Amino acid sequence: MQLILFCLVLVTLFWEALQGYVRDQHYQEHFIYLWFFLGLTLWRSLKGPFRGRFSFAAGRDGTGLALVLLATLLLAASDRAGSSTGMRTSLVTFLTGCAVLAVPGWSMKRCLMHGLLLLLCFGLPVSVYYPLTSQLQHGVATCIALPVWLGLADYTVHLTEVLFPHYTLVITPDCSGLGQLLTFVGVAALGILGSAPNRKRTIWMLILAVALAWLSNLMRVSLFVFLVGVGFTQAIDNAAWHAAIGFLVFLPFVAILVTALLKTHKQRDPTGTVVPDPGSVHLAWLLAPLLGAHFFLGTVDESLLPEPPYFKALASPPEHTLVQRAPSEESERFAYGTPWLINARFGAADGQFFDLLHYATSSTSHLCVHKIAQCLNVPGQDLHYEPPVIVAGKQWWRIALDREEIEMGSMHVYFAFEIGGERYNDSAYTQFEAMCQRILGGSWEVRLTRVMFAGGLPAAPSDYEVEVLSWLARQ
Repeated sequence: MQLILFCLVLVTLFWEALQGYVRDQHYQEHFIYLWFFLGLTLWRSLKGPFRGRFSFAAGRDGTGLALVLLATLLLAASDRAGSSTGMRTSLVTFLTGCAVLAVPGWSMKRCLMHGLLLLLCFGLPVSVYYPLTSQLQHGVATCIALPVWLGLADYTVHLTEVLFPHYTLVITPDCSGLGQLLTFVGVAALGILGSAPNRKRTIWMLILAVALAWLSNLMRVSLFVFLVGVGFTQAIDNAAWHAAIGFLVFLPFVAILVTALLKTHKQRDPTGTVVPDPGSVHLAWLLAPLLGAHFFLGTVDESLLPEPPYFKALASPPEHTLVQRAPSEESERFAYGTPWLINARFGAADGQFFDLLHYATSSTSHLCVHKIAQCLNVPGQDLHYEPPVIVAGKQWWRIALDREEIEMGSMHVYFAFEIGGERYNDSAYTQFEAMCQRILGGSWEVRLTRVMFAGGLPAAPSDYEVEVLSWLARQ
């Protein structure tokens, strides 16, 4: 009963973080396998005796308490900043500290390795892996294009879009296979941690996990391409069908990995761990600092940002007309947590044009401050940052997209984030500044303005670019 109450309090404290995780894993049904095998592994490997109390002595108990203290500090900062990623990291750190204190049958190394595994698959935002995601995404698109090059398919592939006469299927970052890679490597790591140490087996199981993750994702995307090709577009448009098909595709590949782990499993030798002094303080008291951080330090409610006074003017640049809105505009409003987003191309009478992406948001999503280059990277281009320039008293950072070898041609970008009235680039410091503003009770508003022009990046902004950037600076 005490354990149930302990778990209920934890779930209540971290409910928002758990909800955020479920939202982040939209269309990521393979994570079901990871959590199933995590539960199964813990059920089989967690053996008594367990400790219900701890002491304040140095050594193992000191390490466990230090982890609990770190979890408390992370929770306090994350609550103030509204960071679900920080809250999840706090939960993982707290559970690792509890394992160190309560499971003497596990070595310190084993406790920490389980914590690192959870952090990898549960605590870190997907954007951490974005450079790898982009490469995998385009790798999948290249494989899907192979039947076209061999004359075996009647669709066409343009970058990450699979084009049918009746439908356009987009290979999104969710199709990159990164989630499968984390899942399969996570399942393999669980099997490795639960067996007697064997370096050769560890290397082969990890290689097998990576190979199966890639193949399973390629099979999944290929099946969706086939189903759309024969007219069953509900495989993409219907979330239930999409999840069910993906889940079933992964099943045989997961079965192969689990079979290999079971066939090569060797029971761990008894560790001979000496049970520490039972201690005098009940483990339930570990919740006290978490409760204090959550309730007494206070939380900041995330509220919808009112419409900025300048926002309507962005849709009507002087002497320009709207050419088209980006197809991704609605999904970007969801991703950045704001209705105040515009992503469109505007053209002038002389044929010049610019692409404008602007949003103002109070969302706490880590995506709201991101590396601009990660959203612009495509195969076959040379992307590089250049020193910033000042136009009409405003600083703009620049990116060159040299694309002479591909059909889109070269482009270049001017951008700036704005937090608390100050302009920033897309470095990690900007993300840190946004968090500090929220923790210290400052501005929750984050703005991004990104303007893209055709052609190579000039040494200094052209007259046309100065005109557009000056108009934006006045908004």
